Amino acid sequence: MTQSNTTDFSQSSPAQRDAQRPRRLWRAASVLVVVLAATQLQGCFVLGLGAVGTTAYVATDRRTAGSILEDNTIQLKADNRISSALGSDANVRAVSYNQQVLLVGQVPNEADKQKAEEIVKGVPNVKAVLNEIDIGPVADLNRSATDTLITTKVRAGLIDAHDIFGNAFKVTTSNSVVYLMGIVTQREADRAVQIARDTTGVSKVVTMFNIISEQQLQQMQNPQKTNAPPPPASAAN
Repeated sequence: MTQSNTTDFSQSSPAQRDAQRPRRLWRAASVLVVVLAATQLQGCFVLGLGAVGTTAYVATDRRTAGSILEDNTIQLKADNRISSALGSDANVRAVSYNQQVLLVGQVPNEADKQKAEEIVKGVPNVKAVLNEIDIGPVADLNRSATDTLITTKVRAGLIDAHDIFGNAFKVTTSNSVVYLMGIVTQREADRAVQIARDTTGVSKVVTMFNIISEQQLQQMQNPQKTNAPPPPASAAN
């Protein structure tokens, strides 16, 4: 049952309507900000508001539409299963890119770290797992805010670089360590690592790339050509 809460403004006095107008404007502005932020963070254009979820096209991602959907499914299942198994003493996040999963966060002991990895390996269609979970207390709000700021700065640096395509990279930060994922050439990979290392506050850079050739990149950019699937990801510190 859906409960409806409707206000009849026709019965309100002019003073009441004047008092309620700023609230309505603020609420509308808040919704607009959330919608804009969500589309910017996802880097996608939604075509046709009447069919959201079926006609979304990710214009800047080198993964196939099916791979993007699978990654979202893997992340949701992994996060839910880990949360149910480890409880509130753990803070673990799964980041899936091209069905290869990065695990970051904090757990109280080594057993829980290994348990989280085994849980993710049991999620359907997961190809590989990079377990970067820290053993220790859950990060506080200051630590989380610092990591978010670092991620933002690295993303900005990648986008500002004119010799690579910044949106081809997925950036994750945990405890000042930056993790880079993506389907990229070796040239792009080296440049991205340099940008991340030069970013203030970064203590370490770890990569989990699918390396492709410059020819494969050209084929990806030309939809009339058929390109081979990218090779498996390789992790590097």
